[in-house]
Amino acid sequence: MTVFDEIWTSLAPLWEALGGGEQGRLAVSPVASGEAVVFAIRTSDVDPSPVLPEGADVIEAPLGEYDVVELTLFGRPAAKARIAYGDGIAAVGRFEFQQGQLPEQLAPGLLAALAQEAFAEGAETLYTVAEGTEQPPYLGPGWSEAGRLRRV
Repeated sequence: MTVFDEIWTSLAPLWEALGGGEQGRLAVSPVASGEAVVFAIRTSDVDPSPVLPEGADVIEAPLGEYDVVELTLFGRPAAKARIAYGDGIAAVGRFEFQQGQLPEQLAPGLLAALAQEAFAEGAETLYTVAEGTEQPPYLGPGWSEAGRLRRV
């Protein structure tokens, strides 16, 4: 069993809790290619105090198997993501940016809040799964590829 196999064993239930399994089950890809990529970043590597747009506020809400972190602009929802916690790790996903909002302006604040929540819950590393082979631009710098997945 590889290191990534062990990581995915811990991460897969968290990803399912976030609703990540709605598009089908994922398994470790035995080859360098795959249909999805797992990206990782240490919580300490996420910028803890990014510049937020004027009127921005961050709201956190526990919802059972996962929590939601939402960024609002002047009281209106602008961006949100889900987070689920495991033993020393956290999975983040279901990133949503409202139409007309620029992810590159909102994502740093959203990611900072997610990293702070994860750290408070004892997670040292954040993981997310992205469809395809490219890192989504809203993740920003510091994320690295942890492994590849395939649909089963």
